[in-house]
Amino acid sequence: MATMSRIFPFSVQAYFAIACITLLITGTSGCQKADPIVTYSVPTEVPEQLRVGNDRMLAAMIPQSDQTWFFKVTGPEQSVGLIAAEFRKFVESIEFTDGKPVWGELPDQWQLGGSKPMRFASIDVNTPDKQLDISVSSLPKQEDWDAEVAMNVNRWRGQVGLAASTEKWANGEPLELESVEGTAVWVDIIGKSTGGSPPMMGGMAGGPMARGEMPNDDIHSGVAGGPMTSDSSAPKTPAPKTENSSASESPAARLKYDRPEGWRDGKMSSMRMAAFNVGPEDAEAEITVIPAGGDLRGNVARWLGQIRPEGVADEVVEKAMQDAEKIKVDGRDAQRYLLLGTDPESGTAIDATIVPLDEGFSLFIKMTGPAKTVTAESEAIKSFLESIKL
Repeated sequence: MATMSRIFPFSVQAYFAIACITLLITGTSGCQKADPIVTYSVPTEVPEQLRVGNDRMLAAMIPQSDQTWFFKVTGPEQSVGLIAAEFRKFVESIEFTDGKPVWGELPDQWQLGGSKPMRFASIDVNTPDKQLDISVSSLPKQEDWDAEVAMNVNRWRGQVGLAASTEKWANGEPLELESVEGTAVWVDIIGKSTGGSPPMMGGMAGGPMARGEMPNDDIHSGVAGGPMTSDSSAPKTPAPKTENSSASESPAARLKYDRPEGWRDGKMSSMRMAAFNVGPEDAEAEITVIPAGGDLRGNVARWLGQIRPEGVADEVVEKAMQDAEKIKVDGRDAQRYLLLGTDPESGTAIDATIVPLDEGFSLFIKMTGPAKTVTAESEAIKSFLESIKL
């Protein structure tokens, strides 16, 4: 034990004390009694002051001649509520001259906004909380008015997080207007705030193609904010009701592009902003430029179904989505798809580009025809896409 005392001159208690001092110096609390575990009750709901409020949408669909006119405003529930009565009164005051809306002096705090793609006019409305944007636009009217209304209203419901409705007009209400050829519809819905415009094209900035499949190219999808009457000549000052100072120019006149050599004029329609025929006449492909709505995957699946009538497996659609080429069209992020049939050397092929626009719309530039012609025109249509100005 004498030897041990020379090696360890201190007692065990002394060594323990030194160890505790060392641990304290290095910031360790191992020598202190651990604090007791305390439990807290934390609310699972976001505090009232931090919650994102609801959005409210007011809209009117007005049939006129061969067009359906849309008047629409969306924003925070409180802000829209401040102008709800004025907005309805404004819509009820609209008259039509040569199929186009004409209104008188705008209410205080309302002023015509700048030109926007795919609109006839925009109206900026100042409220204490937020500046609201009223859009005025149109689309070719469908034969089945009830179905057209239901499609639009259900799309709008989806934009504010509401489920689709199976009720007539999806719970839209009749709106009594004097100068209307048919029954106008009023929509007033409240749903979850999106914090801005709905997302577009599955993640692209700007607004959608996010809800609902798109029908055939020459039939609009029933979504709001009709692109076919966007109009740079919409009145810059309130127009007297006796004047029609907002004559609409044709969609083709608004689309600027350089036509590749050899492209021929194609068949135009009310929905087409441009149309061309390309390639040899015995193996001709058709190119169309159409603004419309619809979800991204739904369009790709539908196009594949057009060239693969035997059926399209989900993995084929997913592969097409993954292989999309990301390009710029007039500064906008677009996606281009080359879709081939089961035999790439024969059959029909589609070269389609989807360009996001405003109001949840997109521009579809689509070439359909024999696979060899579509492939041969690949560089020409790329040049065409790069030249487009919206």
